[in-house]
Amino acid sequence: MGIMFLTIGLMALAAAVSAIATLRLMRSRTADDAQPTGLRPRQPQSLDGEGGALALFDLDDLTGINVAQGFDTGDRLLNAVGDTLRRGLPPGAGLERLEGGRFVVWLPDADLARATDMVERMRVLAAQTLVETRQGQVACEVTAAVVAGLPDECRSRAILRADAVLAQAKARGGARTEAVLALPIMALAPSRGDVEAAITRRELEYHVQPIVDLTSGAPVGVEALLRWNRPDGSIVGPAGFIDTLNRIPEAGSDLLADLAVETARPFVIGESPIFITFNITGAVLDGKGSPGCSWLTHVLQNVPTEHLVLELIETAVIVSTERAQDLTARTRAMGVRIALDDFGTGLSNIERLCDLPVDIIKIDRAFIQAMCDNDRVEVILKAMVSMAESLGIDLVAEGIETEEQANRLRDIGVRYGQGFLYGHPATAQEWADRMGRAA
Repeated sequence: MGIMFLTIGLMALAAAVSAIATLRLMRSRTADDAQPTGLRPRQPQSLDGEGGALALFDLDDLTGINVAQGFDTGDRLLNAVGDTLRRGLPPGAGLERLEGGRFVVWLPDADLARATDMVERMRVLAAQTLVETRQGQVACEVTAAVVAGLPDECRSRAILRADAVLAQAKARGGARTEAVLALPIMALAPSRGDVEAAITRRELEYHVQPIVDLTSGAPVGVEALLRWNRPDGSIVGPAGFIDTLNRIPEAGSDLLADLAVETARPFVIGESPIFITFNITGAVLDGKGSPGCSWLTHVLQNVPTEHLVLELIETAVIVSTERAQDLTARTRAMGVRIALDDFGTGLSNIERLCDLPVDIIKIDRAFIQAMCDNDRVEVILKAMVSMAESLGIDLVAEGIETEEQANRLRDIGVRYGQGFLYGHPATAQEWADRMGRAA
């Protein structure tokens, strides 16, 4: 009976969050593939030059078709749309099928205008693709997003950029193509020299935010959040420099590793130690000899592993699921716990729990912000609690800002939380002082 309830709960939760697209790459084939070969074609790891473009196609009501016509019909429609898109690809382009009724198309030689024109034609043809059912013919509206001008943009970051554009197109009603040029955004990114100088001048530091027991309010851990304190007094979060930081040389990584150990010290030693969690980016998964790997090795050697949590963010997962699996297996064997960030949105969906053995799920703040105004969200959260209990996984709710949110989360069984209600991110020394912990 317990297994039956768990299975039903997993199915309900999967259905509830399936509309929030995930970006795990499932299958790929280039436009030059006339017949399937059983081999995955090589897709670009970056879009070099200023002419590269990427497009996302989304079937707008695939979930509704699955419910009304059955999953077999939905699968056949997906295959048919994929064939339509593949036939419309220019030479040298590539197509990959994603989950959630989505496809990504790589256009390495197209500028914004050319890419938008091609994608719109492909979108219209895809929306006209029909499959036969007992009830008649079925088709589905399609929305597309184009992001062009992506020099040296890694694949996962490019897909995430396009996903944001696709969300804007959906908000405007869908069944359209939206396009943006990414070059102005990229121009704002700091250079490697800027970040290296910031590390040398000790301008980068970790702030921490407490994670508390929702019943007692007592801190059980802290999350370390990298910040750049610029000379002009501004504080920049990692989104503003993480791509550059991931390419820094070994020396810079050693300095950051020392900083991580220094940040952890007041929380993981002494009486009643608590855990500290660090975000893991794709650079950490790059393998031996990479700066990220050096950072991790140093931290594992100098922070008690029983009080260390490594938090997998979505770009780290998409870089390589296999490497993420290897990382989790190796570090969990050392006593480290693994957390999955932003669960329920983006890449951190229910299928990741099948791929990765995790100890902690961090519920995305979007669910917390919506729960008091949407009864369906609370149903989803209850399903998460049931699933986590069955799998032996701890839940942490992110983005708690009000007592009402905290009370409702506690009432449905969420044990831990973090957010502005319990304190804003601040320096490790400041939070150590507040908690009465010696540095």
